[in-house]
Amino acid sequence: MRRPARRPLLAAAVALVAGLTATTSANAADTPLPIQTDGVWGVDFAGGTLATVEHSASRDQYVMTRRVAPDGSTAATRVPMMYAGTFAEGEHIKRVPCDAGECIPLVGSGNGDVGLVFVDDGKEYVQIRTSPNTYHGEEPAVTGARLVDVTGRYFLYNAQSTNKQYLDDLQPYRTTDVRITRSITAASVWGTRLWAASSTAGTVTQTDIKTTKLVETVATGAPCVIKELQVMGRWVYWSCGMTGPAGVYDRTAKKSFTVPSGPALVGDGYLVRHDRTAGQLLLSDFHTGTAAAPRPIADLAAGSTADQRRLTWAVDKWGGDIAYVDSAKAIRVVPSGVPTQSLAKIESDVDGTSLDVDNARWGSTWQFNKPVTWTFTVKNASGRTVRTLTGSGSPQADVAWDGKTDAGTYTANGRHTWTLTAKAVEGAGTSTTTGEIAVTGT
Repeated sequence: MRRPARRPLLAAAVALVAGLTATTSANAADTPLPIQTDGVWGVDFAGGTLATVEHSASRDQYVMTRRVAPDGSTAATRVPMMYAGTFAEGEHIKRVPCDAGECIPLVGSGNGDVGLVFVDDGKEYVQIRTSPNTYHGEEPAVTGARLVDVTGRYFLYNAQSTNKQYLDDLQPYRTTDVRITRSITAASVWGTRLWAASSTAGTVTQTDIKTTKLVETVATGAPCVIKELQVMGRWVYWSCGMTGPAGVYDRTAKKSFTVPSGPALVGDGYLVRHDRTAGQLLLSDFHTGTAAAPRPIADLAAGSTADQRRLTWAVDKWGGDIAYVDSAKAIRVVPSGVPTQSLAKIESDVDGTSLDVDNARWGSTWQFNKPVTWTFTVKNASGRTVRTLTGSGSPQADVAWDGKTDAGTYTANGRHTWTLTAKAVEGAGTSTTTGEIAVTGT
């Protein structure tokens, strides 16, 4: 079940207000990259949203988000999503050891939300932060929680205390019940599909999340029971462990090819890994279906932490860019230079065919494989456009229509036709979806 967000204690709330006020005034306009900081304690990059843990102007640590321009040249005003210190009664966000001391592993959803693990009275709860000081999702109390993947509305995590893996969702407009509890395996979520390693070497399964039915079993050719999976559209990355073989299964060509081993993050047609010996981030381009030789894209010191994914560097699998924190504690963004796949809708949750404006609004979401600019129009029975809504920069189109026209008055009762048109911000592709709404109550 879904509940409204719990509000933090007063002391933290006061700190949040201070952080919001000071930060907004200090970052009133888009900021050129790189962004200089006095420290970063966790970073992720998803759908053009850069999530970090940084100091606010009040010197308290916060989970921050920024929208980054498609070309990686500027970032919008940072938004403090959550106080990252310890609350008055000891509650805090879960941290892990890192070169900066203790870092917070953040996992972006691609639609602006950020996943993390919150600790309260010794118990751990997975939370998806959706706006400043607010979260959706009510997950079971566990210990040893680790977020595995977040894609759009779906999130996946492991819990050591129960030895189980959980898949759940958040939906802003409806109550849903899609939680799946299963044994822990390598797994990843893309669109409406849960990809999971089986107990057979090299084999993964694809399950429809909405129906919980097995859709496909794939032999990737991996020479092991797969230890890690990352899925991005056409590409299924598999790994036999930190030092074991790794490869990518091409769903179009239905074959695997090998890629360098080691901790990696997958983008659209490429992967990035941290070569600690060389002190570099290396990119392997495989968008043609064959892995090219790795090429350096940034200098990143070896440090003492073996796996620094989402601690000092991250890959935007929707947007094609890579973010990292350099030796001077500046946040930098590097374009991958790899062509992306054409635009595709990977998931949607569309409202019904009626709207009673007295007690409801029509709310729907569409998730795409990369950032889009979208337009939602509503036409009345005579074909006249009565409402137009727009959005840009995220892989998700989020529409909430209250039955009002562009003039601010309610539209007339009767049949209406809606159209959602989404265009890729970068690269090719347009997606168009239509439907009908019968409006009553006006």
